[in-house]
Order: sequence, then structure tokens, then C-alpha cells
Amino acid sequence: MISGCLVLFLSIGALLARTGPKDNSYAYLTIFSNVVHLVDSNYVEDVDFHKVIDSALRGMVENVDPDASLIAGKDLDAYKKELEEAKSRAGVGLTISRRLGMVLVVAVEKDSSAAENKIRPGDFIRSIDSQYVQPLPMYRIDHLLKGDPGTQVKISIFRSAMQKPVDFVLVRKPIRKPYTENYVAQQNIGYIAIRHLLPGVDSETERKLEQYTQQGIQSLILDLRGCTEEDQELAAKVADLFVGATPIVQVGNRDGIAQTIVGDEKIVYKGNMLVLTDYTTAGGAEIIAGAIQDSGAGKAFGIRTYGRGGIRKLVPAGENWLVLTTQKYLTPKGRTILTNGIEPAIPYKEDVKAIEPEDDTDRLLQKAIEYFRYPAKKAA
Repeated sequence: MISGCLVLFLSIGALLARTGPKDNSYAYLTIFSNVVHLVDSNYVEDVDFHKVIDSALRGMVENVDPDASLIAGKDLDAYKKELEEAKSRAGVGLTISRRLGMVLVVAVEKDSSAAENKIRPGDFIRSIDSQYVQPLPMYRIDHLLKGDPGTQVKISIFRSAMQKPVDFVLVRKPIRKPYTENYVAQQNIGYIAIRHLLPGVDSETERKLEQYTQQGIQSLILDLRGCTEEDQELAAKVADLFVGATPIVQVGNRDGIAQTIVGDEKIVYKGNMLVLTDYTTAGGAEIIAGAIQDSGAGKAFGIRTYGRGGIRKLVPAGENWLVLTTQKYLTPKGRTILTNGIEPAIPYKEDVKAIEPEDDTDRLLQKAIEYFRYPAKKAA
């Protein structure tokens, strides 16, 4: 209870400090000190203030930046080791983030154990192997989900339609990560789904675009749903295939625009294009969608994207360390991606059905095909 009160207090203080004059930014520390003194003097039992303050600091940091983590100095080496090990460890197919203090499933990997168990984007993780995840930093939660291939992990999930959390036993396994999926959806309508921003995705996408051009494909559906990697460089290379020598993304900090990344002269595809998005479109995929839409090369079609458009760095904080978003991405027209996401030019109104259909029908893809086949209907 005490931790919760302090977290709430610091969260409100942090927000007020950001909106008020800079000279008053630290005035709330005096109030905080008074609250600590009052609790220490009046609470009915002894308080472990090391634990309480640690919880309060984490709450403040995560309130300002949901993807931030506070790392104790003694845990820094373990943090770096876990990040390195995560690259080779098997997983259950979940991309996670923190929203409103809870651990949110952003995307579910196709053919993963999580997908087989019908876990969905928008679900919340309550516990992993009976360990409550709310107070844990994100890197620790991700570490708990990963492990040796074939091992099991029990996670407790809750969603809006559930009256109580439901437990799932998932099997960790290496997940094959194809760069893209592609096929001709209808006559003269090509389809490319970029599932992962991994090295080589730009060249593979370019080869497919060249094939479509040779085949006389006149319209393209670029599907960015479920793509969550945060590789800025690869995102820019993919966007460059469509936008040419125009700005692709701006990188901003507290002082303004620090860098503008511009494409080259070569445009591989110049036909009609829709970019499919929803809230599982995150990170580098949002850079691609924003660049294509702002340049006029195509239109985003679907649901607002997740809003994970920033660069996080490890910065010292006294004896501790912070993983903190220090720069943010903006579209070529200056729209901030961080927390805002990309708003589609053509919104899909049946958003709930698009993400949680009653059957396996991909309604958003069907609507995109109809948009090209029957343009007069403006199928949205």
C-alpha cells in the first residue's frame, strides 16, 4: 500500500513537473521527503524503505517512459549478460511492452507456442511461473519468457472478456523468422508481408518488388502487422524502396530535430500501394508506414499503430542505471511516432473484428483487396 501511494505521488509529481516551470521541477522532492518522514514516524509497523523507495523510483520512471527500466548498479553485468543471451535463447513468440503499469502483449509470432494457445495481442501478462510481473523491469520479464528449447513456462493471462486470469503452459522453441511472405492476392494485386526487420529484409523485399514489376503488378499491399523490431537502419532501407530521394524519418531530442534520414534516387516500386497497419505494427515498421504515407507513395490502411518510436539508451543514474528513451522518431511531416503511432489515412472501422475475428478470415486484408478491385466503393 505504501509503495503504491509513493508510486502514485511520484508519478503525479513527475507529470506536474514536466508541465510546470522548470524552476519548480524539483520542488516535489521536498514534498516527497515529507511524505517519507510522515510514513516513517506514523505508520503502524516498521517499513523497509529500501524496498519502498526502489518501487517508487521504478514507478516514476515507468510512468514517464513505459519502456524504461531502472537497473541497480550491482545488476548491470547481469542485465548485459541477459541481453546477450536473449539473442540465442528460445522463446514462446511474444513481443511485450508496458502500458498503464501492466505488461501488454504487443504481437504474437506466427506458429509459436503462444499462437497455438490462442494468446492475442492486447492480452496482459499477470505472472510468469507464478512470479508476479508488475514490479519487474521489462528486461527481466523478457528473460523469464526465454530459455532452452523444449522447456516449459507457465504464464497467467487476462483480457477484457475474462472474469479471471487464465493459465497457459507454453513450450519454448526456436522460431523461424522469415523476412517476408508474399504472393499475388488477386490479378494485378501483389502482397508482401514484412514479418521481421532482420538483416537481408531490404534485399529480399527489393527482389520481390522487381518480380512484381516484371509481372505487371499494378497495385501492392504491404502488410506491416506483427512487425515489431526496432531497427532504424533496416526500416529506412525498406522505406527507401518506395519513397526515393525524400526524407524517410526524423530523429528528435529535447532540443529539436537532431537528424533527418533521406532516401536515395532509386525507387523500386511506383504503383498504387496500401500499407496495412494495426496496433501490432511497432518500432521500425512505424518508420516505414510513416515515410510511405507522408511521401505520398501509398496510404496506411487499417488501425493506428502502437507508438514505439524511440531510441533507448543506457544512462548512468548515480549508483544505478536507467534504460531510457532519449530520442524519438518523427515522420517526414513532423508527426511524432512515440506514443502517438501512425494514424492511417484510411481507417478500418471494424477494428475489434480485424484483430479478434470469429474465424480465420483476415478481414482487413480482404478490405484492402476490395479497395483496389472496387475503388469507387472506397472500401474502408
